[in-house]
Amino acid sequence: MTAETLIHPNYFLKLAHSLFENWGASEEYLCLFSTILVGGGTIFLAWLLYKALTCLVVPGVLKVVGSTGPKWDDILFNPQLLKVVAELLCVILLKVTLPESLAYYSTARAIAMLCCRLLLVWTVVHLVCRLLLAVDELLEHNSNSRVSSLKGIRQMLQVVTVCIGLVVTISILANKNPLIIVSGLGAAATVLMLVFKDSIMGMVAGVQLTLNDMLRPGDWISVPSRNINGVVQEVGLNTVKVQNFDMTIVTVPPYALVSESFQNWRGMYAAQGRRITRSVTIDINTVGFCTHEMVKKFRNEEWGRDLDLSERHVNLTVFRKYLEHYIAHLPTLLPARKPQTARHGDGKGKEKGASIVYMVRELEPTPHGIPVEIYLFTTITAWKPYEHLQADIMDHLLASVGQFGLRVYQAPSGYDVMALKQ
Repeated sequence: MTAETLIHPNYFLKLAHSLFENWGASEEYLCLFSTILVGGGTIFLAWLLYKALTCLVVPGVLKVVGSTGPKWDDILFNPQLLKVVAELLCVILLKVTLPESLAYYSTARAIAMLCCRLLLVWTVVHLVCRLLLAVDELLEHNSNSRVSSLKGIRQMLQVVTVCIGLVVTISILANKNPLIIVSGLGAAATVLMLVFKDSIMGMVAGVQLTLNDMLRPGDWISVPSRNINGVVQEVGLNTVKVQNFDMTIVTVPPYALVSESFQNWRGMYAAQGRRITRSVTIDINTVGFCTHEMVKKFRNEEWGRDLDLSERHVNLTVFRKYLEHYIAHLPTLLPARKPQTARHGDGKGKEKGASIVYMVRELEPTPHGIPVEIYLFTTITAWKPYEHLQADIMDHLLASVGQFGLRVYQAPSGYDVMALKQ
């Protein structure tokens, strides 16, 4: 007698049949008792295998994995994934043994075979979904923030896996080839596209956002048309979750970000600098030449040592020179990037790379005066310190403008009218 014969359920079924027959069981109950004994034994054996795997093998594997240096194996061989593997082995054991233990009852055998096949399909689907989760977590752990935006693709693959499971399930229940089921779904494609229109558009847009690196979790984005100004929390299959700075949560479909324009502030953080452009309007009636005493006073300052007493200097020009000196000595001014040398076919090197520009410039005069604009980049990117720095620069500008005989234009107020009446 071969080992294959000994482990086959039919062998135990015949053995149980002979045993109950020797015990004097009636003929009508021999098949029932044998089937209950062998069928219950196979279920108990599958349960025993599951307990052995989950209580002995899985903890042992986790202990070995945890003792290794790299962390990738801790993520891939996580308890949830190993538990599903144990479930798959038990389902395979049931599929091989349980239908054969019901050989005396053809209907029950067919039902058991059908249930085992369906159980095997969805256990495999569960395993694939768990594996996708593990791979996604592994990529997030070992890669940069761009990979963390692959959640939409992972969700798409999970949806595809579930759809394949559904097609295989229908083919098993209908006893048809899965390819025939798929071809039959083509007639209902229009209806399915209408029902799942948002999901399909969101899936395609999510893939575009990820592959083109347009959006990542943690990015600060602004979408004025949808009242969005905050940090991206999650890039999903159907929605992008953004937390506004007023702590409200806004969800927007991914296809809306692809079809519409939005502003991503990631480049500001990548450059480790943020631009400041503020302007103030100088009353044109106060623009004139500096007096001799003013020039002598300015020559005592570091920024005015090169002023020539024999020349006439416009107070607005001197004021711009003073502001540029003030900006140049700000401790938070973003320094210029070091130029990079690019090699060309002729072997000559050419320097490239934009340097950070700071300046004080005059804009086109308006009926209200001459706008003087400050343009610079600062290393401060956080919102609150950035606004404080802007305010400090403007406060300094407003406080120093009077030293140059200039005046900031301001529309007359009620107080000015009352002062004229007095």
